[in-house]
Amino acid sequence: MRGVLPFALLVLRASAWSVAPPTLPGVRHAPRAPAVRVVLLLPPPPPQPGAPLADGGAPEERWLRRRVARAVRGARSTLNAALNVLLALLVCVAPLCAPPAIAAPVAVEVAASLQAAAVVEEEEAGLPAAAIEAGLPAIARVPEQQPNVRPSAGRTKTSFVTSAVQAVGPAVVRIDTERLVDRAPLEGYLFPGLEPEGQRKEAGQGSGVLLSEDGLIMTNAHVVKNAARVTVTLTDGRTFEGVVKGSDDFMDLAAVRIKPSGKRLPTAPLGRSDELQVGDWVIAIGNAVGLDSTVTLGIVSSLSRSSAEVGIPNKKVNFIQTDAAINPGNSGGPLLNEFGEVIGVNTAIRANAAGIGFAIPIDTADKAMRELAQGKKIAHAYLGISMSSLTPDSARQNNADPNSNVELPEQSGALILAVAPDTPAAKAGLRKFDLITELAGQTVKSAADAQAIVDNSRVGQSLVCKVVRGQKTIAVAVTTSDLSDRPTK
Repeated sequence: MRGVLPFALLVLRASAWSVAPPTLPGVRHAPRAPAVRVVLLLPPPPPQPGAPLADGGAPEERWLRRRVARAVRGARSTLNAALNVLLALLVCVAPLCAPPAIAAPVAVEVAASLQAAAVVEEEEAGLPAAAIEAGLPAIARVPEQQPNVRPSAGRTKTSFVTSAVQAVGPAVVRIDTERLVDRAPLEGYLFPGLEPEGQRKEAGQGSGVLLSEDGLIMTNAHVVKNAARVTVTLTDGRTFEGVVKGSDDFMDLAAVRIKPSGKRLPTAPLGRSDELQVGDWVIAIGNAVGLDSTVTLGIVSSLSRSSAEVGIPNKKVNFIQTDAAINPGNSGGPLLNEFGEVIGVNTAIRANAAGIGFAIPIDTADKAMRELAQGKKIAHAYLGISMSSLTPDSARQNNADPNSNVELPEQSGALILAVAPDTPAAKAGLRKFDLITELAGQTVKSAADAQAIVDNSRVGQSLVCKVVRGQKTIAVAVTTSDLSDRPTK
């Protein structure tokens, strides 16, 4: 048909965009986006018969070729417009049919394709900043970043430290003391003779652990030594006046009793220190430097450390060594195993080192507490000598020294370095540089061996001591005495 086709203008508006889109989880929708108009131009009317043609040839043939080409372009434009409408519908419908994690990326990709094919009439000044930067229509928004989700409050704790502290912590107490000390001359005063007479109060603090519901507390002797007043504070805030029932300075243990009132007193279970192995977990609880209920964790570093090795040779205890932090104020607090049982009493630290603390084994402390709780005195056997370990190598080095004034036997044993006057050893005839090789029928290889034999002996028990003196070996009978009755001068 050669009639003149009217010049048609097809305007498609994406009416779906003018409707509020469905709500997407995590996607913020901006106000209605500017309309998009797609303009399709149909072929112009054919030339009139007889009109001059620019490209030469038969007029009808040339007109037909142009008509076909324009028809193809028009069909392509119509197809593009239909696809644009379908894509716009897909942007609106896809979030309703797909999960948010899938729908949001699809919407963004479809909208980007749609905008690339569309001609936007209005300026982008009214669009949100996120849409403008992404070059996306207002309907496609970048999902907001979800906030971090906090874990639920009902999680189960599996730490053995937490379990042990919850079981024993309430039984650990703070012990505050007041002791009277003599005033030093000129203490705080400029003029001698004008200072106040009498004594002044000195405060101290330590820890302890409740052993029974009737108010028996175990602590260190040095915590309550010479205390005029003892105040015990529980973790729940209750306070009690404490009474020192018994104390032993040589074991550094004391029994304090309080009178229970109100609700039942918490107690700590006791374990067995003879089951400990080097490397076992241990937990120290106490009031370190005034900080109540301080908990530290470590391991057993060593077992059976003698008092001489620890640096307190006047004590009659072999200690547990640990690297769990023990600070001033921890004294008297419990050392726990991983099962929440008391296996030691925190007692001392090495002042010139870090991570070296010592505790009295609970097997030793429990036996002593039975006596101290009844107000009884614990008897400690002693001989009255100072000793040092001797080995064949050290003896040979001494004998090779031209300045040495004594020749030592080249064998192992406990070498006597001094004999205190008016002591069992002096009365039995032991002498300096005697080498003890056997005591009470047991072989002695070191000073620790001899000390352990004496500590396990009864007061008044006769011990046969074999010693090497010069080139001879002799036997000497020594009767032990009570350490508390030893001469002070």
